[in-house]
Amino acid sequence: MQALFTPTQDRQTMKAPCVNFIFIVLLLTGCTSSPEKPGTDAILPACGPLPNCVNSQITDGGKSIASLKASAPEWQQLKAWLAQQKGWTITADKGDFLQAVVTTSLMRFRDDVQLLFTANEGLIHVRSSSRLGIGDMGTNRRRVEMLRSELATGFE
Repeated sequence: MQALFTPTQDRQTMKAPCVNFIFIVLLLTGCTSSPEKPGTDAILPACGPLPNCVNSQITDGGKSIASLKASAPEWQQLKAWLAQQKGWTITADKGDFLQAVVTTSLMRFRDDVQLLFTANEGLIHVRSSSRLGIGDMGTNRRRVEMLRSELATGFE
């Protein structure tokens, strides 16, 4: 009686499902849900353990980013500008707090952006995080820097 597979073929046949399983597990562990809205103490949620988030209210090296400087009129301009941007969906606008879902253009990933304006400081605290994946390849940091640039140029 002849074997249907040689031992080498058996190992190769089993490799693909194992690799697929490991990929799915890694992908699912990198998935996050929409973040919580800040509490009454006006603190944005912390970033998780994965390198797919930036937050101006934390000091954790790679996840930390500078807050955006803005006056009250600039804050209102920014909110109006964001509402017009392709791929941006405002999901909450509570005066000094704005939450949006941003759909990336290429892969259609959904990312979360939270902005918290503190008038007495003249700052917009920002958190930008990816819902899917282990890393974000710098997307969240570039998004915040784009907002900073738009504020600096007056949304031209």
